[in-house]
Amino acid sequence: MHAPVYNYLYPWTEGTAGECKAEANGEGGMKVWNSEDYGNLEELRRALGWDYWLEGGPLEEVRSIIDRVRHEGDAALVDLTAKHDGVDLAKVGLRVTESELLASREKVEPGFVDALRVAARTITAFHRRQAWESQFWDSEEGARVGQMYRPLRRVGVYVPGGNASYPSTALMTVIPAQVAGVGEIAVCVPPGKGGEINPYTLYTLHHLGVKEVYRVGGAQAVAALALGTESIGRVEKIVGPGNIYVTLAKRELFGLVGIDMLAGPSELVILADDSARPELAAREMAAQLEHGGGARACLVSPSRKVIEEAERELEVCLRRDAGWTEPQAVLVRDLEEGTRLVDVLAPEHLLIDTQDLTGTLSHIHNAGAVFLGHDSTVAMGDYAVGTNHVLPTKGAARYASPLGVYDFIKRTNIVFSNPRANRNLAWVVETLARVEGLTEHAEAMRRRLEKEGA
Repeated sequence: MHAPVYNYLYPWTEGTAGECKAEANGEGGMKVWNSEDYGNLEELRRALGWDYWLEGGPLEEVRSIIDRVRHEGDAALVDLTAKHDGVDLAKVGLRVTESELLASREKVEPGFVDALRVAARTITAFHRRQAWESQFWDSEEGARVGQMYRPLRRVGVYVPGGNASYPSTALMTVIPAQVAGVGEIAVCVPPGKGGEINPYTLYTLHHLGVKEVYRVGGAQAVAALALGTESIGRVEKIVGPGNIYVTLAKRELFGLVGIDMLAGPSELVILADDSARPELAAREMAAQLEHGGGARACLVSPSRKVIEEAERELEVCLRRDAGWTEPQAVLVRDLEEGTRLVDVLAPEHLLIDTQDLTGTLSHIHNAGAVFLGHDSTVAMGDYAVGTNHVLPTKGAARYASPLGVYDFIKRTNIVFSNPRANRNLAWVVETLARVEGLTEHAEAMRRRLEKEGA
């Protein structure tokens, strides 16, 4: 399975997703919905099962893990890793050694090394376009104001691991931090059997110059990064996907530490008209469902022919024994209604396959990443073209953005006032402060004017 499953193995089998599957008619195929059967698009969204979010879950267990790490530090990491991963950290070590990082080169094939170099180059080039510089200017009233940008000093990165390999996730999380100028990057990866970390992930981290790697996963890794232990220094922000334990731990610790997002199952919507290539759309849906863990793939089209042809192709390429979520399709009245449905769904990935690509795109407001035309596969964004594949899910694209350099930079507002600006704006400050009952604010402003003899 070649998928950077940043929403990997998420147990989203409860609630609307399961209900959706139960509504399918017959065995196989995909569930087809007709927008005319629903009073509005929000109602259709609920029917599609895109209003999912697993409330509760193992929350109490996650809180217990966090509490143990807070009070026991490394000892908790050793005990919890033995319990959940079957690995004795006291024997193999919590931190990955430099020799292990160097040795990873001998465990991967040359083709992977070459592919990794290209991917790292394209991802770096894309994210360098996002860098900002501090700027200052004189306001009309005479004050010098501006914004100062500073990178975070230390961040934590969570890369899924265990017995699987997700080097692309390492690329997508570490590179933006490096481009932003983050000084220290600590990476946690769940260990596999025997305590080893997958060599492909390890070599990727080595290639990127990451020196601080720990073999610990789950909620305990998030807690260690957020709280600090004897061996793992506390970070200012945690990024990277994980399972339900990781996500709930990030949610619990948010505020004490910054987080990137709360990722749910992977999502794809394909918006297609009668000029589309149904066979490619079907393959794209199958690729998305390959993520597993409740991943969603939905074809939206005003063309019944496109939907029927895509369904026939899906019958060929879907692996029914893999436990993948049932694919979906929505027959809409026209393409304009299709764009409105996309905005309601706010999908993680959107592939537009219409005759007028840019015209269709101009009507889209909510999507994590957009792929234009049948030549554009989501896999390009997952691995090679340079855009980031850590994206908002479960409708968060209504207000959130892909992971990027901006996630590792903070802004500080700067004010450098002077007598002229004070004279021009004092009455505004005093008036608003008195209305709000904050008399000391008004007095602080008035005293400046007295000092200046105004």
